[in-house]
Amino acid sequence: MQNLMFRAGLPNRGNNIYFMRNSVPIGCLLFLWLCAGSIASAQTNPPALDQFSPNPLEVTTPDPLTPTNESLSSTQREELKAALQQLNLEAATKLQAGDGAGAFDIWFRELRLRRYLGPAQEIAALSRVGSVAWSSGKNLELQLITKRLQTIQKQVRSQVPANSELLPVLAAAFGQVRAKGPTVEVYQEILDNARENQDILAQGQILKTIGQIHINWLSYDKAAPVYEELATLIQENRALFAANSAVINPAVVAGNGAPQPVTLPTEVDTLRQLAYVYQQSKQPLKAIAAREKLASVYLNLQNPSAIPPLKIAIATDYQTLGQINLAAQYYQEAYNLAVPIQQYAQASEALDKLALLYRSQKQWEPTLRIYQMQLLLEERAYNFYGLMSAYDNLGQVYQEMTDYKKALEAYQKGLEVAKRLGHRQEYFDKKIEKVNKQLQRTS
Repeated sequence: MQNLMFRAGLPNRGNNIYFMRNSVPIGCLLFLWLCAGSIASAQTNPPALDQFSPNPLEVTTPDPLTPTNESLSSTQREELKAALQQLNLEAATKLQAGDGAGAFDIWFRELRLRRYLGPAQEIAALSRVGSVAWSSGKNLELQLITKRLQTIQKQVRSQVPANSELLPVLAAAFGQVRAKGPTVEVYQEILDNARENQDILAQGQILKTIGQIHINWLSYDKAAPVYEELATLIQENRALFAANSAVINPAVVAGNGAPQPVTLPTEVDTLRQLAYVYQQSKQPLKAIAAREKLASVYLNLQNPSAIPPLKIAIATDYQTLGQINLAAQYYQEAYNLAVPIQQYAQASEALDKLALLYRSQKQWEPTLRIYQMQLLLEERAYNFYGLMSAYDNLGQVYQEMTDYKKALEAYQKGLEVAKRLGHRQEYFDKKIEKVNKQLQRTS
């Protein structure tokens, strides 16, 4: 612990509140803290920090609560913890009252003293106060707390042997202060340890965590290789991951440093995320590959209802690439898979997208055929809103083909459905009026 402490100099002997080694029992800490609090309250509120202020975490001004010995007994530790908790409560009260500068002045005092309780205690406190600084928009305070965490990180790395138990709480603390780079660095160290120990489950959980961090920061290019590695790891160890659906993993902790129940990554979720990051990074071919793998996994899991949406997504990617025939093929596959399992919404979506695809190419015959199929599907599903929309689309296509009689017929049927629903009647009235004018001009 010594290398993580600062040395406070002896207080001015002119001050009535000071410690001489072994002369004042630590049982007086709370009394002295109360005295110090009374003196502080009589003074003016501290000014807000600015870039020219001294770093409050490096202040060496003597503190009444500074222990006289580095090695504390259990009683002394508990008394110091109680005094620091009281400081924390006082700071929170000041913040709630709108005195942010006063609150963080007290919190920084608490953080300086937390070092005497060891690095784990200090890291947890830095994490807690750093989270408050972030949510309160205290950027300078946040930077100072982050800097202190980085100092601790360097000290942990320099220890021989390295204290690997501090890495999870350190990673969680960096996460609380939204320091992406250091967070990933520490998790990478944890991952390296898991690889060295051949801990497959820990590797999976940490890869999942790192990947999610990159996604949260919109770093999709960095997230992709992480999820690729995770997908391969799960594929090669399916039985192990399947047998351990939920574990307490000491490598993953909350902001307060406590182990949390975590759900291990699954192949399905990993491939979903992989497809997502490739889609976000505008790499449709790689997104297609991930979704094809995911479809195979769903097939093996006997989960057919999850496949039609994937087929639609793949078709959309092919359409983006300008590969119209492949796009049409996958839309058709989605429809064929969805209908037998009564997944009518997905089937209708596939038909709608397929029809729009042909319509954009001005291929009227297949477009009309698909909308006719959609009419039958919506009737079968008792989806009157879908039925009304299908009649509307039919009318529009017939209009584009200048077949105004059939367009009028489609709009009139759409109006009948609209009247039953009490919805969009005026829309169809206007469509019918426009088509009638077109008929008069052509007659």
